[in-house]
Amino acid sequence: MDDKIAKLQAATDEAEEQVKVCKQALDLAETQLNQAKQRLKSLPQEEQEKLQVNDSELPELLETHVRAHNLYDTVLARYNTNKRYLDAFKIKQGK
Repeated sequence: MDDKIAKLQAATDEAEEQVKVCKQALDLAETQLNQAKQRLKSLPQEEQEKLQVNDSELPELLETHVRAHNLYDTVLARYNTNKRYLDAFKIKQGK
């Protein structure tokens, strides 16, 4: 049982590190997306009216943001699941 706990602890620690990395990537994607939106909003009204969505970097930034968000959610769910199992095993072992 101690071997299972050790393996689960290692997997949980790794998942926690992945959560941190994915959170940083998500924050960066959100920052870049918000900056691009602000740049577009700061354009003169005439230019805004002529601008097509594909003329900007928004589609790529939106896609990056969605991918980062999905990855973060997946990794966070894995971490939470590992943590629950680890806590349950520790309780079962009396640790």
